[in-house]
Amino acid sequence: MTTQDRAHRTDALGASRRLAATRLLADLPELHRAVLAAGLRAPSAHNAQPWRVRPLSTPDGWRYELHYDHHQYLPADPDDRDAYLCMGAFCETLAMAADRVGLRADIRMVLTRRDGDLHVADVTLEPAEPRDPLAPYVGDRATNRSVYTSEQLPWQLVGRLESLGCSLVATDDAARIVARASTLSWRDRRFVADLDAWVRADPGSPDGMTPRQLGLARYEWVALKAAFVLGRIRGPLARTYGAREVRLMRDAPAVAVLSADSDAPADLVDAGRRLLRSWVTICAEGFGYHPISIAIDREETRPWVSALSQADGTPVAMFRVGRPTAPAASSNRVDLVDVLVVG
Repeated sequence: MTTQDRAHRTDALGASRRLAATRLLADLPELHRAVLAAGLRAPSAHNAQPWRVRPLSTPDGWRYELHYDHHQYLPADPDDRDAYLCMGAFCETLAMAADRVGLRADIRMVLTRRDGDLHVADVTLEPAEPRDPLAPYVGDRATNRSVYTSEQLPWQLVGRLESLGCSLVATDDAARIVARASTLSWRDRRFVADLDAWVRADPGSPDGMTPRQLGLARYEWVALKAAFVLGRIRGPLARTYGAREVRLMRDAPAVAVLSADSDAPADLVDAGRRLLRSWVTICAEGFGYHPISIAIDREETRPWVSALSQADGTPVAMFRVGRPTAPAASSNRVDLVDVLVVG
């Protein structure tokens, strides 16, 4: 079952599951429903939204298992790096959403795998006084793919990003690495097929990436569809397909690389939480961010990013930062009832 099937299934089995999930959702406390729904705004690779939430009634109240179904939704993530980063961002979004409504999210790492299912964490929600100064801004976080002005980042923002584990790197050097990674990727059938699986022509699709969200002009959308038909792009044309992101990165006033202590699951989840806080911090200051992590996804170029950042550990995300020239395009989300696991 693909993510698109998850939201649109109309057969008897799908309808029965959705009815049971709807009834279960009605049993949950109102504030819990609000927190879980807000958590769905968390970022995920390709906007796949591959998380699952299993509510469990206990003598002490409700506990929520957080799962990630790797095999069904991101088959091009064989090392689960994106999976754990995504779940870390999901955990942190839930925690900040809870803080906004006077709850505290007690998140306990589980990190077990059974076949294609990753049971990442368990969460309970308890009343508490708000204490996270970033929490009011979590709903304003959005990827902005527009051109950025040349305005330099204020030193206070740079300091906050560095405290979260981000290294600011030379934009020209980052752009050269991205150019190489992009050329390699457009020659790679797996990369093109994975992108094809998550780009949606329907602007109302509940998941995936639409041309508007990607910031594509009409001719760029036509070229992208042509790449999907061909399966991969060879020769100099491969460099052309990656030229837009290279140009955006080179022209940005800043490029940040976030590192994890290691590629161990717990370290990646922690990095995902810090990544989410970095992006919320940027948006709270009126700036924008745009993840361009293709150079990290390629094993050939990931060591170059590590050398460029000169940070301890291993790089897990790279993104440009600057003052946007246009508002961010909103991305669609599935309904809460479609991510609930019943039974």
